[in-house]
Amino acid sequence: MAVATSNTKINFTMKMDKSTRDEFHQLCDTIGISMSAAINALMKQAIRQQGMAFSALDENGFLPAEASELKRRRIDLESGHYESHELIEV
Repeated sequence: MAVATSNTKINFTMKMDKSTRDEFHQLCDTIGISMSAAINALMKQAIRQQGMAFSALDENGFLPAEASELKRRRIDLESGHYESHELIEV
């Protein structure tokens, strides 16, 4: 089975927060590869594995929808929009 290869290179532009870019650049420097090489390796691995292994959890361990709901509830509490209920033991 022949594997098709191409040496044609293209430019790929993307937007991200400056702090994310700076932290990723520092990480790449630490492990000794360029950001371009790291992004290429991540893309090739995703294609090869037909998936991406990363966590969607935030720094507190919540999914984005969970974090949003907690934020909404916190705002409700802080603004006095809540009801108090008696605890009934069974």
